[in-house]
Amino acid sequence: MHSWQIRSLNLLAVILLAGCVAPVSTNIKPSPADVAKYSDLPDLKVVATLEKNVSDAKNANMPFLAPSYFREASQILSESQSALGNKSRDLLVNNAAKADAILEKGRAVMAIVQYRFAKELDYKAQLEEYNAPNALPREYEKVIGDFSGLIEKVEREQPENIDTAKEALLKSMLGLVIKTVQEGALHESELINADSKMKNADKQAPITYFEAIRVYQDAKGRIAAAYRDKELVQRLGAQATFAARHAQQVNDRVAMLQVRLKISPGDAAIGAAMTTSVNSGTQAGAQLDGKPAVAERYTLERVVLQEEDRLLAISTAIGMKDMRDQPLDKQVEAIKRAAIDAANQPNGEATTQDYEARLEAANRGIQQNVAELAQKDKQLVEKDKQLTEKDKQLTAKDHQLTEKEKLLAEKNAQIKTLKNKLQSMKLL
Repeated sequence: MHSWQIRSLNLLAVILLAGCVAPVSTNIKPSPADVAKYSDLPDLKVVATLEKNVSDAKNANMPFLAPSYFREASQILSESQSALGNKSRDLLVNNAAKADAILEKGRAVMAIVQYRFAKELDYKAQLEEYNAPNALPREYEKVIGDFSGLIEKVEREQPENIDTAKEALLKSMLGLVIKTVQEGALHESELINADSKMKNADKQAPITYFEAIRVYQDAKGRIAAAYRDKELVQRLGAQATFAARHAQQVNDRVAMLQVRLKISPGDAAIGAAMTTSVNSGTQAGAQLDGKPAVAERYTLERVVLQEEDRLLAISTAIGMKDMRDQPLDKQVEAIKRAAIDAANQPNGEATTQDYEARLEAANRGIQQNVAELAQKDKQLVEKDKQLTEKDKQLTAKDHQLTEKEKLLAEKNAQIKTLKNKLQSMKLL
């Protein structure tokens, strides 16, 4: 049994156990026809017939649509099962007849509920279709509990405030339906993006990370507007997952380059002067929070994006799907396998040689970029040393000036003291 089915049974148990309130069957009396139906049956057959009637009501969803009536009929069935051989036949027959009458009244209530809450029941079916009981159990139990409360009002003929509560319930159920669809389509991308954020992707690989966030938010909004379009929802979910995995792979590659080049994560954003040697093409004009040219500062990410662009050009020429959501080594292996397959086709040897030449060129370009990056990093380190030395020299000069200012201040004080003495002597 699925976990959501267990939760549904638990919720049903709560409904059925609400027996502390007044029974709805107080004024229900079995008709002569109800009694006659059981009069000629043996005791065991009486109970078996009642069992079938209760089972049919359960299969018709009476436990949800008319829970009080179902609960009371089920209670009579339980008492009748226990009474076999212990109670008089008349009592057994009358109890079975009364249970039938209660079930008949329950079916009438079910018809009213199905008519009055048609939209709510449709939303409930959608929630179960989209696996809300398992994906969002607390929210699901809350709205179903509210729904059950309105059904009980109908059972007990208590219409006060029911329309206002009905309007609020519809809003809550629709919101939960949309949230459930979004959860099903975007849960994986949300987890991946959260993992990337924990691994500093917003600082190490902001172009692809914030693009993944943009794709996720766009998908979330479009799903909310068209949640019933299953093909669209599936496509948007796939796009968000691809973007999230792409950002994850780029961030992992940046982290690897940091280790290889001995660059700390805090220094991943090297100055704009370094970016003249690499160009990540379509990513160069990216903006973050409305501020242009942020990509200019993240050279390591630009190197990775250029690596991807080279491989993407080759895989596209072969007719392969976009593989940027996979590690670079897996992309290369997939291209190699495609080249081997192509070798078995007409003119395959020439095609394979072309693929291998392009892969070799791509690899040389990657190695050149990494080497240039390492050289630029060394140059920056040297400049930092020069700036540090100049800063020391300026500090020493500042210290000398401070000492001279102190000496000058002392001499001025001496001169002032001497003038005061001379003036005093004249006065004498």
